[in-house]
Amino acid sequence: MNTKTNAKQQTKIFSLLLIAATTSLIFSCGSGDNATKETSADTVATDSYKPESATAVYDAAKIDANAPVMEVKLDALGNSMDVMSFSMPEIRVKAGSTVKIYLNNTSKDAAMKHNFFIVKNGTMEDAANAALTAGSDKNYIPDDKTNILYTSKILDPGQSEELVFAAPPVGEYQFVCTYPGHWQKMNGKFIVE
Repeated sequence: MNTKTNAKQQTKIFSLLLIAATTSLIFSCGSGDNATKETSADTVATDSYKPESATAVYDAAKIDANAPVMEVKLDALGNSMDVMSFSMPEIRVKAGSTVKIYLNNTSKDAAMKHNFFIVKNGTMEDAANAALTAGSDKNYIPDDKTNILYTSKILDPGQSEELVFAAPPVGEYQFVCTYPGHWQKMNGKFIVE
């Protein structure tokens, strides 16, 4: 009996020591003056940090020569207003990349002219109306580009153009043809990840 009681007491003592050591270890990691100072320094650094994209104005022409290139082939399809479309409903690119879009107007009908705009999400109709107001003399490119990130020239049927620009900041945008009457059918999502 004495041996059983002794073994039980040793097990209790061992358990209490184990609990005390674990508790001590938990409280010693992450507390104390050094940890508090590090946290304070990190907080100050984070609070004063301003990412470049938040303060810099996007410039499609500002291409980083070392950036990876994302290539996309995009066709403007259809020989009439009722069947016209872009060959893809969504384009995805990586932030910080250089975007290279091979835009090809596959139409044979002389009336099927197309362009390519990237606009802020939800502003596609406004951009199309502004392009209409700008007219053919300005290649349907409005003076006010507040919601417009990138524009191309008008492509006649059978023409192609290589569009090269810096990827916009991370976010979801829209691409659209702003040639009169086209924006409702010729549009899609432009997503920067």
